[in-house]
Amino acid sequence: MAVIRGYIAASLDGYVADVGGGMDWLAPYAAVDGGYRHFIDQVGTVVMGRRTHDQIPSFGMGWPYAGKRGLVVTSGRGASFHSGTRFWTAGLPALIGCLRDLDDGDVWVVGGATLLAAMIAAGALDRLELLVAPLLLGEGTRLFPPPVSGLKGLALNRVEALERGMVRLDYGLSYRPVRKLPAALGRSFSSA
Repeated sequence: MAVIRGYIAASLDGYVADVGGGMDWLAPYAAVDGGYRHFIDQVGTVVMGRRTHDQIPSFGMGWPYAGKRGLVVTSGRGASFHSGTRFWTAGLPALIGCLRDLDDGDVWVVGGATLLAAMIAAGALDRLELLVAPLLLGEGTRLFPPPVSGLKGLALNRVEALERGMVRLDYGLSYRPVRKLPAALGRSFSSA
């Protein structure tokens, strides 16, 4: 059974994008090792919303999730720019059921505050890993757009101080047991 995970960067005041929807504010932290390589090696499927999918070509690097199954949650029709990705229009409950049946790695809910919040509200997210950047944006796209529900009883599995003042927080969500990480602070995620 697949573990459904969120892994996302946010400003200290809880924004994932600036007012224009941009991520340029993260550029000074691009070289910080937030454990992405170890994380992505555990992932078999990436799930994203339509806006996140449609923004990827603007990054100029092609499909960034080589070897991973891709699903785009959308209410509309269309085609992906990447041949290994398909659009999902059957709704969130059916998607969650299909994701739980996967056995080829974890599922990553990629970007998209709206989709991440919907997965939490549906009780589908097992782990939430936040990379917190030490800056205040003041406005933009909130990590958890109101109204937020389903975020009660988060269990902090691990805290890791990173370079440039960033922090990595790893939470388990209480409505579903998750794999435990080593409890010792200061150990590298690559040893988890």
